[in-house]
Amino acid sequence: MNRDRSLLYIIPRAVSFLLVVTCPIAVFAQSKAPVKTQTAQKVEDRRPPSEKLAEKRFTWNRKVMQNLVTRYNYYYNAKTKLDGVVKNIARQGLDNYNDLLPFYPYSLQDQGLNENELDSVILKASVAIQIHDPRGKWIDDCYLLIGRAYFYKSDWENARKTFQFMNRSFAPKKKEAYNTVVGSAENDHISIATKEKRKGVIGRLKHKSVRNDAFLWNARTLLEEKEYDEVQSLLNVLEADPNFPRRLKGDLAEVRAYSFYKQGMYAETMTPLRTAISASDNRESRARMSFILGQLYARQLQADSAMDMFREVIRQKPDPMMDFQARVQIARLNVQDGKPGSLESSMAALRKMAKKERYIPFRDAIYYTMADLVAAKDPDAAIKFLMQSLKQESNNPMQKTLSFKAVADIYYNQRQYRQAKDYYDSTATVMPQDFADAGVVNVRKAVLGDVATRVDAIEREDSLQHIAAMPETERQAFLEDMAANIRKAAEEKRKAAAEAAGDNRSYNDNNTLAMNGAFAQGGPNGGSGPADSQGDWYFYNAASKSSGYSEFKRRWGNRQPGDNWRRSQQSSVNFAGNQPEGQTTDSLMAAASAPGEAAGLPPDSVTAQSLATGLPLTPDKLEQSRNIQMDAWFELGKLYHDKLDATELAIEAYDTLLYRFPDHPRKPEVLYSLYVWHGSLKNHTAQANRYKDMVLSQYGNTNFANIIRFGALKDVDEEKKQQISTAYDSAYVAYRSGRYELALERKRQADSTFGFNYLQPKFDLLEAMVIIKTDTTDVLTDSLFLGKKAVEAVINKYPGNEDVRKQAEALLDALNRKKELVTYLAQLQLQKRDSGGTMVDEDIAIRYPWQTPRPNFDSVQLKRNNPTDPTVTADVKVAPPPLKPVKPLTPYKLSATNPHFVVLSFKRVSKVLLDEGLDKFTRYNAARHAADHIEVGSFVLSPTEVMLVFRLFPDENKALDYFDEIRVEAPANIIPRIRPTDYSMFVISRDNFILLNSTKDLQGYVEFFDKNYITQ
Repeated sequence: MNRDRSLLYIIPRAVSFLLVVTCPIAVFAQSKAPVKTQTAQKVEDRRPPSEKLAEKRFTWNRKVMQNLVTRYNYYYNAKTKLDGVVKNIARQGLDNYNDLLPFYPYSLQDQGLNENELDSVILKASVAIQIHDPRGKWIDDCYLLIGRAYFYKSDWENARKTFQFMNRSFAPKKKEAYNTVVGSAENDHISIATKEKRKGVIGRLKHKSVRNDAFLWNARTLLEEKEYDEVQSLLNVLEADPNFPRRLKGDLAEVRAYSFYKQGMYAETMTPLRTAISASDNRESRARMSFILGQLYARQLQADSAMDMFREVIRQKPDPMMDFQARVQIARLNVQDGKPGSLESSMAALRKMAKKERYIPFRDAIYYTMADLVAAKDPDAAIKFLMQSLKQESNNPMQKTLSFKAVADIYYNQRQYRQAKDYYDSTATVMPQDFADAGVVNVRKAVLGDVATRVDAIEREDSLQHIAAMPETERQAFLEDMAANIRKAAEEKRKAAAEAAGDNRSYNDNNTLAMNGAFAQGGPNGGSGPADSQGDWYFYNAASKSSGYSEFKRRWGNRQPGDNWRRSQQSSVNFAGNQPEGQTTDSLMAAASAPGEAAGLPPDSVTAQSLATGLPLTPDKLEQSRNIQMDAWFELGKLYHDKLDATELAIEAYDTLLYRFPDHPRKPEVLYSLYVWHGSLKNHTAQANRYKDMVLSQYGNTNFANIIRFGALKDVDEEKKQQISTAYDSAYVAYRSGRYELALERKRQADSTFGFNYLQPKFDLLEAMVIIKTDTTDVLTDSLFLGKKAVEAVINKYPGNEDVRKQAEALLDALNRKKELVTYLAQLQLQKRDSGGTMVDEDIAIRYPWQTPRPNFDSVQLKRNNPTDPTVTADVKVAPPPLKPVKPLTPYKLSATNPHFVVLSFKRVSKVLLDEGLDKFTRYNAARHAADHIEVGSFVLSPTEVMLVFRLFPDENKALDYFDEIRVEAPANIIPRIRPTDYSMFVISRDNFILLNSTKDLQGYVEFFDKNYITQ
């Protein structure tokens, strides 16, 4: 915030001299007190010096001394250190100028601050407050520094408390209403600000209270806590406050603009941002806000206003990067304007910039911008510019990330998926953690390999079928020419290797003779001889360079310089022969040579007969080749839709599949998928209805038609249903045991065995859960992207299946809030008591939730595995599955001998009462069950579900005995302050508890518990 700092520079040196003169007087005056009294005071009075000074008269010499020492010995040093920290973190920011800039040049959540420096600021300011008179002018300034330091540490709570303390403690003393509400009424307006006197030169130079500044810092803190409504109310009051100082009007507009900007309300941001720019006296801040306003104008398609703002940025003489980016934005807007010759003039301006020495550090960005301008019309030229961008030496990882991604995107749009995957790999290697498109990059990097495999399989089989369809004589000639070229290429490669080896031997012989001669004449560094003239360094020795080049050729072949050249698999054979129409030489040769390679034949032994062995020349082989293509097209459509979120490409793949293979065995599912996919796109209602009618008319007796009619799947074959249910249980058991690949394999085996079945929604949801578990992306940077897309695909595919939809929506909600939850839980710790009553730390965080009520246990009886109870059998078995999908979705199992827990699940319970209950249950167990060693601790199942878990009981009966005991004792004797309606109790086995923790399906287990343990 801007403050009047003129006083810092105008205090005359005479004041310092006055301090030197008055200090001995003050010390002498204090030394008049008797020695005995001073000693007694030191022993009895342990208050901080500030409280003692507050009781003394605030005389003129004391006021001068306290203000000067507080300001120059403490406040000045602390403020200088804080300003240095903020300046350093601002320099560390690497902004993406191709997107909207962050409002401030740093991220408070990930700014790499030196917390020791901030702690030092807090310490210096706190010491100033403790040892100096609280009536001094600079005490409130020290509090403001403390609050700002907490703010930059992202310690929102302490920052907010500091600013609120300043609001109350430094309020004008004459306003009696401040006892209850910090504010007063003046001219029908609520006034909460401190009035500042600005009349005359003395008024303008007079020290200003920073209580008004604290209001704005408190608003910024609330913004970081996402308390937008509270911020809006505070800013509205300050804006209408007649006492709010004019010097802070620009800062008020800045905070309001930041509030709108943070919420994505860009149109509302522009008006207060203009006010903040005009009122700001900080050149760097004004330039940044002008750049952001230019970006907002550009989004509103106001090109002229945007270019005016970018020219204003240049006039502010900002840092070189922002100056350069402003010029780049002007060039972009000039092209977007669409005037004749605008592209050529912008490209010429960028080329001119690239030649200037001052823009050498930004050449990578210049070439990137040139590529961006021509990418739509000439992708190949854009790739050339991007390659030039990547070749430039630069220490800007953001620009390198953008260049790599731009190349990958061009290849992706051209459907060259192998090249696209390589460049997405490179993008993921260099991109910052907070890169906006990190999720897209990680997904495409992971999926495009599978997509490329399917595309290669389709192209390979097309080539093989095309060769097989040639007339026999033409095919034989074609294969003989191909085999001859393969053998010729192998022979050339062998000769090149032999020449390289011969050059290497020749070099070794010559080098031995040369070295012997050199040593005979005094050695390589002594005497006279060839070694003296050429030196020992590798690049001064022609023989060494020749040997290195030969060794490189021998090992890597004749390769052109390029990115990832070690991994390139480009063929060096140029085949010039007959090639079928529509097929490339490379694809035909690769397809035809595949059988020879698979048979293990060396390239120099390839013949036309060996190449022909893999061709689909018989009906069986042709059918096999067609099946490979059908499967590849089918899987390609799923990959496009489920993992790449490319619905248009998925539709195109399935349309091609139906066109080329109208007799596809899974045609009903293909038609149903096309119906769902078209339905998810705008203006595709007619196409969706067409495929819907095809499903209903041609395959009306299938499950897909039932989904459309009834929103649910049906099966009438009970034996088949049992087999499907067993297959699902097998896959789910593998998932629960952590064998995710096995679970996925069993799910796919069920797909191929049973087709689309009545448990297909659950199978697909299980696959999504496996993807969630195996996704390796970072949980704090758009995490679990593949899993989220898979869950969304399940929701879109089964809109009528309420059970699966609710379960999938719950998973999706948890994934969407996972980053926030992980951050919240990482900052909390819970203390619990062990069986001996000692407090120990447990790495579990708690959030106190609401939870659905449970049945009244006074009116129910429990079923248990009790041999003495003749009404209950010893072996408890799960009931056979009903006709409809089992509810709940999670298949919990009864296991009487498995270790068990007793659980109390709470709702609407405060932290104080929950901690009190934890303590009392610990004491109760120590007194009544010391020999059983029952431990109790808090456990967070989800952000809205927290519970007390009693563990560990060896079997079901022991757990039920304890359950019977505490459900009677708890309301009356253990936790009487917690109402029975605010908690529920149940017993759960260890395996079921692990399953519950994995799926978060508490309601599902509650239904399972009611069904299997409770009778009315």
